[in-house]
Amino acid sequence: MHKLGIILDPMENKTKFKSAFIALVGRPNSGKSTLMNTILGEQLSVVTPLPQTTRRNLRGIYTTDNMQLIFVDTPGVHKGKHAFNESMIKETGGAISRQGVDLICYIVDMSRSFGDEETEVSNLVKMANLPVIIIFNKADIVESPEKVIKIFREQFPDFKDTPDVKLSAVKPEAKELFLKSIEPFIAEGPLYFPPDELTDSNLRFFAAEYIRKQIILNTREEVPHATFVEIESYKESETRHEISTTIHVETIGQRGIVVGKGGAGINKIKKAAEAEMKQLTGVPAKITCHVKVSPGWRDNDAFLRSMGMPVG
Repeated sequence: MHKLGIILDPMENKTKFKSAFIALVGRPNSGKSTLMNTILGEQLSVVTPLPQTTRRNLRGIYTTDNMQLIFVDTPGVHKGKHAFNESMIKETGGAISRQGVDLICYIVDMSRSFGDEETEVSNLVKMANLPVIIIFNKADIVESPEKVIKIFREQFPDFKDTPDVKLSAVKPEAKELFLKSIEPFIAEGPLYFPPDELTDSNLRFFAAEYIRKQIILNTREEVPHATFVEIESYKESETRHEISTTIHVETIGQRGIVVGKGGAGINKIKKAAEAEMKQLTGVPAKITCHVKVSPGWRDNDAFLRSMGMPVG
């Protein structure tokens, strides 16, 4: 099958139904997750002030009476010193090459200067050889958006004629601007997912994301980057969801920060994540966390492979 998903009959013989798989690609903190959440009208993808919050591809599904868009929110392209950074770049590349993407939305953060990371992203987008639209984001906090766009096109001449739209992903009006800008790229196609489905990710995915979100919000320095949340088991009943997890860190010091004095840190993380899971599922959640020191996991191919990350 060209794309993942269930192909359904799109509302038999009404106006021509359109659909597309759209990859959101850009640097860390460029606004990919924020834009997808704005379009969906839900906080589906975790957003924090920390760069590289998104680590795995997440698909969000936007459906109207005559159109379905499947967004692939990808990790920010970041050339770091660890094998894990390379793995996240492979995750982004895989979203483009393996998920039958029809359109790349290249998110450009206009509030920051363009450097090596932007070059990395532009090369990834260029090599995909797919239709591209550039989303010049954070227009509300840039003094002269047109000047920044001119600099971008001069620095990356391969994109000098690429269609674009400038917006601010945090603003409600970004949705209408975005949808109008991609209209020419969306072709007739089937309904891949049921109309009321918001994502194809499972509850284990969101449990890990919510725990990691709370680690980001409640710890400091290198700790969030050095943390990996593994879901050991997820048991559902009508009255409660029971989730057993291992939080991997790289040093004893990091473990102490996550656990906190008398367990206060990990208890705060668990309670906040449980509240988010209850909001998502409508059922109370009980999360247990074991904080384990896994030295150098970010450079351990066997560990990354066991956690489902692309390596090699």
